Amino acid sequence: MESESHDSPSATDASLAPTGKDASQLLEQHASMRDSVQQRGPSRGFAWFQLWAGLMTPIYIAVFLFAFSADAGTAGDNHPGNFSQTSLLIVPILAFSTLTIGARERFGIRTSLPRLIWIPLVAALVGMAALSGLSVFDIPYPRWLIVLVALTALIPLVVPAVIRLVRTPRPHDQAPAAYAMLSRPVRFTTAIIGAVAGLLVTSGTNVIVATLVMLVASVGIMLSFVLNESPWTLPRAGYEWGWIQWTAFALATSTLFLFAVLNPLSVTVSPAVSVLSGIAVFAIMLVAAALPAPVIEEPVDAASLSAVQAPAPAPAPDAS
Repeated sequence: MESESHDSPSATDASLAPTGKDASQLLEQHASMRDSVQQRGPSRGFAWFQLWAGLMTPIYIAVFLFAFSADAGTAGDNHPGNFSQTSLLIVPILAFSTLTIGARERFGIRTSLPRLIWIPLVAALVGMAALSGLSVFDIPYPRWLIVLVALTALIPLVVPAVIRLVRTPRPHDQAPAAYAMLSRPVRFTTAIIGAVAGLLVTSGTNVIVATLVMLVASVGIMLSFVLNESPWTLPRAGYEWGWIQWTAFALATSTLFLFAVLNPLSVTVSPAVSVLSGIAVFAIMLVAAALPAPVIEEPVDAASLSAVQAPAPAPAPDAS
């Protein structure tokens, strides 16, 4: 009879009962989920990311148009480097677009842009194409048109993010975010992004080398769409990145944008400055790869949560 009591279902249930630590973790996750439900929309973290993404597009448009049309009428003859500089901007914008796929997965966002936002975005792209065409045919135009096109994209992208930040309340009794190291593939991917950005900065004035780096980087970005299940892709990096890694990427991208603007402004950058800047960009991304990121919150298991909240049934008395 004694052996039967040891093998009874009540003894098995007691051994599977959650510990105090498990209960504490599940309740914390439940509180986080409750705050998310009360917000009835994307989190403040996604609002900050939406703001950063909304700034990226109009800044890219403004830098591209300014660098592409800086010397309308002479850019194709006397300043061929202007066109190589603007072509380098394709790499960071493609990388950013691919990284955001993983970032949206991290925040659990599946919504598409509403029509009221698509209309001005399409208008901005049409304006960008029109101004680029004027530059190709050496037709000068006033620079305020560049600002107008950039604002056409800026307002519909940034204003909703600002409104969301204002309206989304801060979660109550939020536990400090837990940090963990990036996975090994993502650490390598982050370092490779830094190496590519550093090479683009270093070789920006060398058309041949810059073009080769741009082509290799573009092929790698395209492979990210094909190998979407691999942990070595850019979407996976965007999924695991935290604010530290995104800040490092913003610094690397800003450096590329800056070098694209300096040439049209007739600012001569020495090879030594280019090399040092490229090394600095690579070092920043390398440090970001070695630093932790906020842990991705997993969904709470409803069965486990109910097991924690409900008291365990008392064992049935032994009939013997």
